Amino acid sequence: MKRTILVLALVLAAAGGGYALASSDEQQAHGHLVSQVLAPPACTSAIGLCTSGRLEGTINGDFVFTADRLEPSDTPGIFFYTGHIVVETNSGEVTCQDAGVFGATGAGPVADVCTIVGGTGDWAGVTGHIRIHGTFTFAEGGNSHYEGLISH
Repeated sequence: MKRTILVLALVLAAAGGGYALASSDEQQAHGHLVSQVLAPPACTSAIGLCTSGRLEGTINGDFVFTADRLEPSDTPGIFFYTGHIVVETNSGEVTCQDAGVFGATGAGPVADVCTIVGGTGDWAGVTGHIRIHGTFTFAEGGNSHYEGLISH
């Protein structure tokens, strides 16, 4: 179960990169992300579930997802999770509060919403959300797409 949560968190994970936002514009965000389970001591989650990986697209960078909660749903093999994602880009960090759902069997379907709550450097003052969808297994990691809206 902890591995499922970790995988779910990783997929959720947000991105970083060298993309600087213009003044106070809204723009569509889209791209691809890959992830893998992150083990302690690098994983600092109180429940022992973290993922790490890379986003490419509108947001480019390495990310770490740290899970805060993981709970089974009423559907067998499906789990809800919450946590946070920090994406390190070439021009600052993007931070998200993250929530999603993960299937622990088969191809490991994942659906996630990363609500952008802060940033540093060129990402200071950024807001918005990124929706993540794809797959994740503990053995193979995650392969997902993201889209959303960001504003600065």
